[in-house]
Parts: sequence; C-alpha cells; structure tokens
Amino acid sequence: MDSITSRHNPVYKSLAAAKKDKDLMPLEGRRLVEDALLRGMVPRMAAVTPEYIGTNGPPAFPCATLDESLFGHIADTVTPQGIIAFFDTPWADFSTARSCEKILILDALQDPGNVGTIIRTAEAFGFTAVILTPGTASPFSPKAIRSSMGSCLGMCIAKADPTRLKTLPHRIVSLVLQGESVLEPALFAGKVAICLGQEGAGLSREILAMSHKRVSIPMKGPTESLNVAVAAGIVLAYAGGCLGCRL
Repeated sequence: MDSITSRHNPVYKSLAAAKKDKDLMPLEGRRLVEDALLRGMVPRMAAVTPEYIGTNGPPAFPCATLDESLFGHIADTVTPQGIIAFFDTPWADFSTARSCEKILILDALQDPGNVGTIIRTAEAFGFTAVILTPGTASPFSPKAIRSSMGSCLGMCIAKADPTRLKTLPHRIVSLVLQGESVLEPALFAGKVAICLGQEGAGLSREILAMSHKRVSIPMKGPTESLNVAVAAGIVLAYAGGCLGCRL
C-alpha cells in the first residue's frame, strides 16, 4: 500500500482527530501495542510507517501507512518508533476496583509522569486497583502511559469522588508529612487503601477525615518532603511485604 502523504487525506484526518479524543488511548511503539493485543484489546485505528513495515513486517490488524513526516504529527514521542494504535480507554467501574484487596488512591495528582510511575510501582508490589479523585491526571495520557511502561493496561483503574470512597470496606491509610503512626505490617493487613496527595497541598480534607490512619515516612535529613512518586515507592514496597523492617 502506498503511503499517505497529504494532511487532507480523510484517513490522516481521522487519526489526527483520534489523538484528541479523550475516549481513546494512544499507544506508541511495538512493545506497548503488542502488550495491548495480548490482553485482548482491539485497536480502533492504527498507523505505521514504511520503515516500520520494512523492519517488522505489516501488523496483523488493519492500519494506515503514513510517510515519516505525517506520522511525526500523529506521534507524541520525539523519536517515533513507527507504529501507533488507538484503543478504547480502559476505565474500570468503581465497583470493580472496590472489590480488590489492595487499592491505591491518588488524590488530585496533576503530573502525568508521577501518575504513571506510581501505577507502575503499585503493580510491581502487588496492588491491583487504583482509584483517582477529580483533578488527577489521566493515567491513559501519552506521558503517563510511557511512565507506567504499560502497567496502566494491567491495573484496574477507576474514578471516584471522595463521597464514594467512604463506601470502601478497606482500612484507609493516608500518607502525610506529620502522621501519628509509623509504617508497620499491621497497617497493611487485609483490605487496605493507601492515599497519596499532592506534594504541596497534600491530601484533601475529605480524604483525611475518612482516614483510619495517617502515616509519615521518617527522614533523617533536612528535606521537608519527598517527590510523591518516590514516597509512593517506599510505602508500596513496605505494604507489599518487600521491606521487612519497621520504618
């Protein structure tokens, strides 16, 4: 098939529109696309470059062929890998997330890189669900997807406001700068939901009010706070049983 070279081509216009569609999730690169396919996801539309086909062969699903220049306008990465596919954004129902034993709650985290990194870390330490409150960056944006290295595809990710969070049958543990509790195994036994807020503003009053425990990470140096993704890594590793000592 000849490559599409004109921005006026209707197929190219559809791909450009898909990039702006919040109901669609763009996945770039062979590894991410294949990961989605292995999970049973079906692309709504896709595009490759002639160079990609020359190296990897044609994909096993319908896709358009764009010349390098046009593909660069569709891609989000600085150095595109030659394949992009758009899938339905895989949001889960709150009820599905609620049924999971280990939940992570992200409260108004605005940086998609932090959101993606935290989701990747949560999956690594055995958490299976993430709930986002309003104001949290989408875990299915290009930057978040790259930061999560595809973990967003394997996690149950839902949205909920604080009112719905009150219905969780979990022990709600909130990470704060000055907590009344230290990290200990008993905090994370059974059904538990760990809450993380913005580095500056912290968790919302609603989240703090419903928390069963407020914990902090002890630090010896003069640093006031940690990057939220770093803090998440410490707490999630401990909650996942990978850090056996008391902090």
